[in-house]
Amino acid sequence: MVKSGGEWRKMDEFSTNNMDPSSPPERFYAGEFRHSIDEKNRITIPSRWRRGKAEDFILLPEASQQFLLVMSPDEFGRMSSTAESNESVPARDRRVFLRQLHSRAQHAAADRQGRLVVPDELCRKVGLKGEVALVGGRGRFEIWNLQRWKRAHEEETPTYQHVANVIGL
Repeated sequence: MVKSGGEWRKMDEFSTNNMDPSSPPERFYAGEFRHSIDEKNRITIPSRWRRGKAEDFILLPEASQQFLLVMSPDEFGRMSSTAESNESVPARDRRVFLRQLHSRAQHAAADRQGRLVVPDELCRKVGLKGEVALVGGRGRFEIWNLQRWKRAHEEETPTYQHVANVIGL
């Protein structure tokens, strides 16, 4: 329970129920999991990330197509709004970016058992087959080709260690 504006409301461990683009995400995904993608391109979302009901997601290949971003429609909307209102980017560039962003994004649904069906086209673009890595992040998670993930994780470890030292972790 959280007290907010004089009234009490129940919050699950992942929810903030706040639509402000600068606020924390409605969900928080943490950890790394390995799952296999089956012949129907289904990936099981880790149980601690599920809500126990069918869920809608937006799938978006990362800009360099190294992995697939998975987020709620609300999280995608916040990201889109942030890009649309960023005046440090010229208006024409924002329009082009938003057109490209929305054309690359696809709707997907996970069933009650947490199986997310990834379209063939996206599996091919980011090389998803066999065992994959699901990697948590604030209001979204990533699905990686396992070999790409291992390389990226290894290459990024020095940066992680450096920043951890700088912030006193």
